[in-house]
Amino acid sequence: MESFVVPDARSKPLARAVVALALLMVAFLVTACGGSSDSTSDTGSGTTASSEATTSDPLKVSPGADIPKATVRFGITPFADASTFVIAIREGWFDDVGIDIEPKPTGVPVTADNLVQKIQTGDVDVATAFGPGVIQNMGNVDNVRMFGFSNAFIGSYILASPESGAKPVADLVKQGMPFDEAVKQSLSGLSGSSLAISNTGQRRDFIKVYFDLAGIDIGDVKIQALPDAQIVALARGGQVDYASPEGAAQTAQLLNDGWVKLATVTDLLEGLPPGDPRAVATVGHDGPAATTDFLSQNRETALRFLSVMFRTIDAVVDHPDQYLQEQLPYLTSVTGVDETLPNLKDTQDLLFDFVPFEEQAKWWSDVDGPNSYQSVYSAQIDSAKQSGIIPADKDVTPDDAIVGRDFYEQLVALKNAYDKLLAQKGKNLSGAKGQLAEQAAEQYAARNYLDAYRMLKTATE
Repeated sequence: MESFVVPDARSKPLARAVVALALLMVAFLVTACGGSSDSTSDTGSGTTASSEATTSDPLKVSPGADIPKATVRFGITPFADASTFVIAIREGWFDDVGIDIEPKPTGVPVTADNLVQKIQTGDVDVATAFGPGVIQNMGNVDNVRMFGFSNAFIGSYILASPESGAKPVADLVKQGMPFDEAVKQSLSGLSGSSLAISNTGQRRDFIKVYFDLAGIDIGDVKIQALPDAQIVALARGGQVDYASPEGAAQTAQLLNDGWVKLATVTDLLEGLPPGDPRAVATVGHDGPAATTDFLSQNRETALRFLSVMFRTIDAVVDHPDQYLQEQLPYLTSVTGVDETLPNLKDTQDLLFDFVPFEEQAKWWSDVDGPNSYQSVYSAQIDSAKQSGIIPADKDVTPDDAIVGRDFYEQLVALKNAYDKLLAQKGKNLSGAKGQLAEQAAEQYAARNYLDAYRMLKTATE
């Protein structure tokens, strides 16, 4: 039997192109805060950076060519996708952009349950967060924002017990059955049966989509919304027929017990028209989050932090054998699971979709498109309101939780400005100016478009 070992509470998708959705233009945070400044601790560089850059003037950055030093208290959730930042820490990529991660050696372990609280109390400055989880906290938290996405999670499944005899949607489609008919046949056993699901808006959206496609009356199914641990306990005790936990670790436990992947997000993405809202509303994203105060006061540090994230994505996507090996000891230490490189690679391929810088434009640019962060999280906010997690009369939008568009848009502008400046003035420089231009090129290659532009601008002036 196929073995699934997943030290995680979520998952990464199969086709990167399918999930590359939303990272190009979030202009909420800095304008809402009236501009931004970057006050970083002086640790010997003699430089204290100050920037008023916003998307209204994305090239208004701190003067000079030195990269100022900054200390960031960083919280990492113990998941296979979130902990890829450990690779960057161990490779020294944060050091390359002047960021000192504290505490040593790899920041603060946080959990999905306490990361928002630790951000609010200042125990950490930045922490890895999950989009649906941030949405779920919008009812009582109004100052925490995700400022980027590293990957998309589409590891949502409806699992059937080994005794059900149910056939997966994917198997029926492979046999030539049309997708809509395959869904109806595969899920026909749900009526009159019991289903335990994770109690999140994302998961309820996922279940509702499949019920609608299969023509199942929700009143005909005995549904229990529970924490993942309870779902596993009920499933293993034979007390539910179907299950849909959110956590990848819990999903892996049931798969190892012989439960069947009956219906998946991948089935929706492949069976429904491209960009269909019924599919993308079930997607979640992982990425860094911080308070509005931190982001407004340390904007350039946040941009540099994102550059390291994009450098890490390149490493994980292009050279998994080389770099995922560095992540293994950390995962083992925080999860207690003796993870192996083949299992970690399988987890990344099956559950998470790491999307490089250029492809993330599909997430952020077309805000009205069905694949954008607006479409994904507007649907999840509506679901959370319907279920009472967010008060129905509370006026909130995705921009009240996710501000990555603003930061991504500035990085795109800085990259384009560097390209233009290099073509116009940046070639054939010599002496100190030539050396500075070479340093700029190194930062550019490492996705640090902020300092690449700052250095080249200084060199050409």
